Amino acid sequence: MTSWSRSTPWRQGYIVDSETLAQLGIIIDGDDKDKAIAVVATHDCDLAQLAAAEPEVELILGKILTGKLDGNYTHCKTARRLHLELTGTDNHLLCEFTASKRIQVPKEHEDPSKALASHTPARLHLMNGQERSIFQRWLAARYRRSSFPDEFDRRLRTTKIAERLAQLFKDSGNHIPAVFFDVDQGIEITRDGSHDPYELSILVLYKTDDDPEAAETAALTTAKNIEDLFLRRCRTGDGQTWEWIELIEINVISDEALTYGQSLNLTRWQADYVSLRNDPEQPIFDE
Repeated sequence: MTSWSRSTPWRQGYIVDSETLAQLGIIIDGDDKDKAIAVVATHDCDLAQLAAAEPEVELILGKILTGKLDGNYTHCKTARRLHLELTGTDNHLLCEFTASKRIQVPKEHEDPSKALASHTPARLHLMNGQERSIFQRWLAARYRRSSFPDEFDRRLRTTKIAERLAQLFKDSGNHIPAVFFDVDQGIEITRDGSHDPYELSILVLYKTDDDPEAAETAALTTAKNIEDLFLRRCRTGDGQTWEWIELIEINVISDEALTYGQSLNLTRWQADYVSLRNDPEQPIFDE
């Protein structure tokens, strides 16, 4: 039996290729099995522990993307799925990982081929420091997602604003790592009916590390589209009165200008946010 050493070459964020997955006995169904990969989710400190203390390593299954990243899934916008480009080597790789597809593999096993200790990580494709940080935030986001009032969330979905927002971020999302919502200035207020709208302020954050001018342009365009969306979906027929949700303001800010204090006080909106309640939704309108 191959023994797990404290000097293991495995690290969090390392890729397990399809060949290694097959040797570990992990069966991938479907047409994408040749594109299947996995990423190590277990932290380095736990990887360094011997098998007696930490017997298993957690992997998250994913696949290689052949097209382009979907902006809805970049930068932890959804806690269920992550699109990430690995640029830690000259061989860049576009990947998709799904949070629900978590598996445990043993560090040691009576059958050496089933032990992760018998295999080495793929070094052809690696995360750089920033990409690993995004991956770590994505792992944490599943357990620390922002919570909005159930009624506010219902209104976002039944007006189909949430759906439209996802469409807006599909192409521009790589320039926009986060969108922050301030609902009723952080005060919990019970709203009742269409003529008692929530007050919403939005902050669109754009990246400056790659092409800041293009990112700012994308953020400004997206902000204008968001404003138009709320005007169409949350105004009465005469266009003079807000209903359901009133957009108070929408601003654009760079990741360099966002202060630490602002980041603590703002609530990040994620595309996959689902209310804790299971009450059936009542339609507001169908369009």
